[in-house]
Amino acid sequence: MDTMHGFLVPTYTLHDFDDGEECKVVRMIFQMSRVPYEFKHVHRDDYILEDYPFYALPTLEMNERKYGSVLSICRHLAWRYNLSGKTAYDDAQVDDIAEKVFEVRMKIKNWIDHIEHAADHACDEECTEEIAPRILTNTLFPCLERMLKSAASCWLVGHTMTWVDLLVACLVNPIIYHRPKLLQDFPLLYLHNEKVAHHDDLVGFLYHVRTRKFQDKK
Repeated sequence: MDTMHGFLVPTYTLHDFDDGEECKVVRMIFQMSRVPYEFKHVHRDDYILEDYPFYALPTLEMNERKYGSVLSICRHLAWRYNLSGKTAYDDAQVDDIAEKVFEVRMKIKNWIDHIEHAADHACDEECTEEIAPRILTNTLFPCLERMLKSAASCWLVGHTMTWVDLLVACLVNPIIYHRPKLLQDFPLLYLHNEKVAHHDDLVGFLYHVRTRKFQDKK
């Protein structure tokens, strides 16, 4: 009985560094689902790698078991709290988009830290205004814009928000705030981020996105 109750009503502890940037999408899922959780701040100078799966953060502790992949954490929580795709096909498409977005996020992470003026950030060749913007405007942004154009609603998959909308918003939002010109050719992606950023349940998670009108291209 206790095991079944723990499965149905788990307790959560989310472990991440003080800035909590990498686990933002997980916290947004909790917020959207109105699920309580504890956030455990981890200091970069005194944490033990072996305490966490794959020696990495963020980690979600659920009923004393630890899970250490952002995407797997998101998938599980989305499954529990109705933020997955509504059909098997839709869920596969959510996963497909999420994998690519997260891959790009990892490639340009240092550039994101650079434009965000993150603490303890060390610049390298990826911090130039060439490599990361090119990856975004030549590859990822056109793909997302195309998907939004052919989508059945204002969301990337299906007729309701899924966790991949949150994941995309976490990547795009600081870029809109610091480098808005990179979105000038991607109006649907901009409007998608505006919708997520202005969502009543997500106030304070993302930078405010000002309402913007785009001219139709002829």
